[in-house]
Amino acid sequence: MFVEARTRPILAKVCQHLGLPADRATLIRHHTNAVYAVGDAVIKIAPPDIAADDVRPSIALVRWLTSQGFPTAPLYDIDQPLEIDGHTITVWRRLNPAIENPVTAGELGHLLRLLHALPTPPIALKPLEPISRIRRSIKTSAILTDDDRDFLHTRLDQLAKIWADMPFTLSPGLIHADPQTHNALCASEGCAVLTDWDTAAIGPREWDVATIAVHCRRFTPTDPDAFVSFITAYGWDPAAWHHFENLCRLRELKMIVTNARKSRPGSSAANEVHRRLAALRADPHDALPWHLL
Repeated sequence: MFVEARTRPILAKVCQHLGLPADRATLIRHHTNAVYAVGDAVIKIAPPDIAADDVRPSIALVRWLTSQGFPTAPLYDIDQPLEIDGHTITVWRRLNPAIENPVTAGELGHLLRLLHALPTPPIALKPLEPISRIRRSIKTSAILTDDDRDFLHTRLDQLAKIWADMPFTLSPGLIHADPQTHNALCASEGCAVLTDWDTAAIGPREWDVATIAVHCRRFTPTDPDAFVSFITAYGWDPAAWHHFENLCRLRELKMIVTNARKSRPGSSAANEVHRRLAALRADPHDALPWHLL
């Protein structure tokens, strides 16, 4: 299993390679990737199903973004990615985040406005394909029952038809695909930066906007001004685009099944996925607040 006991020995080998003290490493997060901070580095260890070729486009993208002056976390100046014991590793320069001042929805709006104004990068990024990825997550999840899969496939089939004919308003191009406060940092210098480019793609910019909307609704429902702050900074209000709610429903479905794929049976994450599914079964338009995973 992809747990800390498995990634600590890999971390030790990375630290030896970089000349950093592994015993001083602090675990930041262990979910999609294992992320450790040590010295001036942030070390990101991918699960074994993520190959080096899978992350090379995101490394090239970060280098290109840096050349364009876009605010993002810089890469460590070594040949990347590293490959150790069947795991792909990337290493980043550690920023000094202002933990007491997390990135706001308004700051995310500013970052996405800058990102979406950039030209298409000269990098072979994959197109956004949420339908196929959702189907894959439903199939490979270890916590879903057959009834869960039937329910999710039925809902996905309905949304897939809508997605196929969705007339987007914004021009397509480079998107982050998962912009949220946990994929951004507010450095102590006061500059917000966007990070975690693993899911970056070429696709409709509305997908990034829907991601922010879902996070505002599900994780900060007591702050109704959060999304207003975002769209004010971003410069486009989706309220007049009557397809936006269906796009948000598709985005929510992808979040549910992605977490279903990543969660282990009996874990607190699995319990949260089942809680979200129960609410969705009871009411397709439910507004249940979600617990962050």
